[in-house]
Amino acid sequence: MSSEQLIRRSSYGRNSPQVRERGARTRQRILDETLLLFEERGYYGTLVDDIAKRSGVSRATLYQYFESKEGIFRELLEECGGALTRVLRRLGPLGPTEQGFDNLHWWLGEWAWVYDKYATMFAQWTQVARSGPLRETIHGFVGTHGGKMAQRLLASGVTGINPQHTATILIIMVNRFHDYRRRGLLRPLTDEQAIDSLAVAVQLMLFPDTPSEVLNSIGIEEPDRPSPRKGGSGDGPLPPDRFEGMGARARTTAGRLLDAACEIFADNGYHTSTIDDVVTKAGVARGTFYKYFEDKTDLLRALTEQAYREAPELLARFAELRPGSGLDDQLRAWLRAYEPWRRRYIGIVRVWIERQSAENRLERIGVRLALTVATTFQGVLARVERDYPFSETVGVVIIPAILERVLDGMPLDMSGEEYEEVLDLMAALIERGLLNGRV
Repeated sequence: MSSEQLIRRSSYGRNSPQVRERGARTRQRILDETLLLFEERGYYGTLVDDIAKRSGVSRATLYQYFESKEGIFRELLEECGGALTRVLRRLGPLGPTEQGFDNLHWWLGEWAWVYDKYATMFAQWTQVARSGPLRETIHGFVGTHGGKMAQRLLASGVTGINPQHTATILIIMVNRFHDYRRRGLLRPLTDEQAIDSLAVAVQLMLFPDTPSEVLNSIGIEEPDRPSPRKGGSGDGPLPPDRFEGMGARARTTAGRLLDAACEIFADNGYHTSTIDDVVTKAGVARGTFYKYFEDKTDLLRALTEQAYREAPELLARFAELRPGSGLDDQLRAWLRAYEPWRRRYIGIVRVWIERQSAENRLERIGVRLALTVATTFQGVLARVERDYPFSETVGVVIIPAILERVLDGMPLDMSGEEYEEVLDLMAALIERGLLNGRV
C-alpha cells in the first residue's frame, strides 16, 4: 500500500457522526479558506497542499474531511446552490402585475446578495465547466436549479417560451451580469440602479405585455442616458493578414493550426492548453508550428487579429436592427450568422473578457473590440422608445451576457433541434426584454 493510499482513508461527510463540534469548525474553516484561495489563484492554481496550509491542518487531516479538491468544490457548489434555492422558495407569485413585478425585483436583489457571497464559485464555473471531472457537476447544478426555477415560471403563467430553457438562460445571464457588475462595468450606476434595470428587463422577458404603469410602480429612478461611447470599427486600422502572400500549401497548414487552436482553447481554456495539444489536433509536427508562430502567445495573437478582422461585418449587421414588427426574425437571422463566429473564437473572447493575457497588443485589440461592441449595442438600444425607466448601460451588458455564455451553459446532451430552439429563444428574450418599445 502506498503512502498516498495510507493518507487517503475514507473522508468524513458533513453529517458523519465522527465530526463533532470541533471537527465541524475545522471542516467549515477548510471550506472558507478554499473559497478564498480559489478567488486568489483560481481553481486550477490552487493545490491541496495550499488548502491544508492555509487552513492550518495537515494534508492527512484534510483528507479526513474531503476526498479531494474536487470534493471541496462540489460541497461549496452545494452550499451556493442551497442559498439560491432558499431564495427561490421565498419568491412570491410572478406576473404582469405590480405585486408580481415587486416579487421579481425582490428575488433579483436577493440573488445579487447570494452572488456576492459566492462570487468566487460563480467566477470559477466558466473554467471548470469546460472539461475535466467537474464539467458534468456544473451542468447538473445548472440543470437542477433551472428545473426548480422552470416550475416556478410555469406556475406563474409564463407563456410563449420554453420554461426550462428560459430558466437556464436566466441563471447564466443573471450570474454573468453580476460578474460584470462586480468588475465595475456598469459604472456610474449604483448596484441598486443596475438591479432596478435588470428587473425591468427580466420582467419583460417573462411578461412582455406588462403595463408600463407596473414597470413604473416601484419607484425606480430614471437613469441618465449614457453619453455616446468613443470607439468603433473605424477606430484604427484592422490588423493585416499575416499569412497574405504565402503559398496555398503554407496557408492551408497555418489554417489547420489556427483551426485546431480554436477548438483546443475553447474546450480547455487558453492557459491549460499547450502547443503539443494544438499540433496533435492539427496533425502536424511540432517543428512545423514554429515555422508560422513564435510561441503560444503569438498563436493567440494571430487568432485575435483574425477574430477582430471578421467582427465588424457582424456588428454592422446588428447595427441595422430596427425595433418594431419583424425584429424577432431579424434577431434570429443575426444569431445564426453570429453563432459560427462565436463557436470558433469563444476561447479567444474569454481571454479578452477575463484578461488572461498581459500581452499589450492583445489588450489593445480586445479593448478596441469591446468599445465597438458596446457602441453598436447602445446604438440599437437607443432606438427603442420607452415610457418606463431603463438604463441602456444595463442593456449593453445583458446582450453579451446572453451571447457569450448561454449556448455553452445549456445541457451537454442537447440535440441539434434543441440547439436551434435555444437560438430562437435567445432572439425572443432579447426582443422582449431589451428592445420592447412601449410608446
